[in-house]
Amino acid sequence: MNSIGASRKRSFGTDKENVWSSMLGIEIDSGVATKQPRLALGSAVIDNNIFNSIPYSPPDNFFIKSIAPWSPLKSDPVQLIPAIDRRALNRTETRYKNGSFRQVLKSIRSLGEYGDGNNAFREPNSVAWLECGKLAVVDTNAHCIKVFDSEIGQFEYSFGRGRTLGCQNLLYPYRIAVVPGGNDELVVIQRHPRPQIHIFTCKGDFIRRFGQHLEKPRALTVDKLRRIIVIESQIQKLHIFSFDGKILSLCNLNEQLKFPTSICSNNSEIFISDNHLHSVKVFSYHGQLLREIKEDNYIMFPTNIKLNVKGQLIVIDNHQGLNITVYDEYEQKKRLGAYTARICHSQILDVAIESNQKNILHLASKDYRVYSYQIPLKWTPLAEPFPFILSLDPQYCSVLVRLTSSSILYKDITTKIEIIEGGIQIKSNEQDRILY
Repeated sequence: MNSIGASRKRSFGTDKENVWSSMLGIEIDSGVATKQPRLALGSAVIDNNIFNSIPYSPPDNFFIKSIAPWSPLKSDPVQLIPAIDRRALNRTETRYKNGSFRQVLKSIRSLGEYGDGNNAFREPNSVAWLECGKLAVVDTNAHCIKVFDSEIGQFEYSFGRGRTLGCQNLLYPYRIAVVPGGNDELVVIQRHPRPQIHIFTCKGDFIRRFGQHLEKPRALTVDKLRRIIVIESQIQKLHIFSFDGKILSLCNLNEQLKFPTSICSNNSEIFISDNHLHSVKVFSYHGQLLREIKEDNYIMFPTNIKLNVKGQLIVIDNHQGLNITVYDEYEQKKRLGAYTARICHSQILDVAIESNQKNILHLASKDYRVYSYQIPLKWTPLAEPFPFILSLDPQYCSVLVRLTSSSILYKDITTKIEIIEGGIQIKSNEQDRILY
């Protein structure tokens, strides 16, 4: 402090003690300190670097291509090849389940809860879509059919319990089907203790009942000729009725089926899913086995099958969650798509497909709700290109493989690489690996 009492100060940053500010990356401007980005140790970002090196750490979305030991050395610089973020792609679009890759679907809407109200269910065992845009749900333990608007899920009316004139009330209704190409008549089948078939109008007016000789009805469908087809479990009997209740055919399928779960028809063939045989069997209307649709990792414990408006077969199973597999309409020789759900449904009881071009699937679940899923109208493989770095055993090198829908650009000559759905399978003498 001087004689006047004012302290003698030097400008900030000129002391020897303040030289650390420049070393620490602090720039002093008008007394305000602003932090500057520091340089990582060992980084090379100076333009006049005599080595002209690449950045210290390559970006996360780049892969470094390894050089095979058997290939001649080249003087070219290390190549950086851009790659798609596999984590984001797989987690949001595809999922590896039960040995297969499936595209992940998100439900577009759901309705229902547990209870006795109009918008609640006690056991939604079956569901059917009406051409007038309504959704009929069978509530078995409530002994009635509830009808909703399929677009907004609003309850409209119910029938079968104290409201149906001209017949006895429904007792444990189990499955439902819509008569195609007509006035949306509903065919309802009851389970034990009084298995039989009831036919109603879409408004719930009773038409007729028959089939009192049925024992263990499991599933039913109605073809375009208004023939009612019923499959029984445990005894494996196939019944074909006319719309007025006459028996047209009765076949015993004990030798072909073990545990039938669902049935559908294209007017000339009858499709029956078998949960224990992991397959879908195709029969003629006379009970003759025509062919079997079976594919490992894609058809496992099937519970439901449906045909969409194009005649494509949709197979549903609940093995470790909801799985949906679609096959073409030409004898189902080609798989068109494989899908799964974001949520793990406890159990799918029945499904219905809209008979229009929307390809919307409605599923009745054991959690007392009905979910709706939009099945893609046109299936496409995984996004192209889809690169991989394959790290093999120590005696092998790393190879870069770019996977498209039909080609591999680089192949390791020491291993066998096969394209599987959405990924690559590497087969060596020691072990098999799946990369996705």
